[in-house]
Amino acid sequence: MKPMISSLSALVAIVILAAPGAIAQSCSHQAGQLQERQTEAQQIAETRLTLVDEVEAAGDAWENAEAMRHFGSKEADEANATKTEYEALKASLMQKEATLQALVVTLNDQVAAYNTKCVRN
Repeated sequence: MKPMISSLSALVAIVILAAPGAIAQSCSHQAGQLQERQTEAQQIAETRLTLVDEVEAAGDAWENAEAMRHFGSKEADEANATKTEYEALKASLMQKEATLQALVVTLNDQVAAYNTKCVRN
């Protein structure tokens, strides 16, 4: 029975000694993932800012075309087309905003988990 106890003791000692290395590797992996997610969030935020400018320009174009709507069928068609473009861009912006907000919430949770597990005071 003694050889089994010593084997188990040796195995436990190996696991205990290997645990800090595994935790460090896991923390390193988590840090890499956090950096990737932060980069992704930054790219989405930059795309969103560009889209905001496009939505504003499309909204201005639609307002201008709408003012001319009653001058003829050509003007009415132009107003309809600019409104469609504006609404499509606005929907895209809303989708981009929702994606960014969800990513930021997830990222904040992941940073909190990383700090709890990996950051030593």
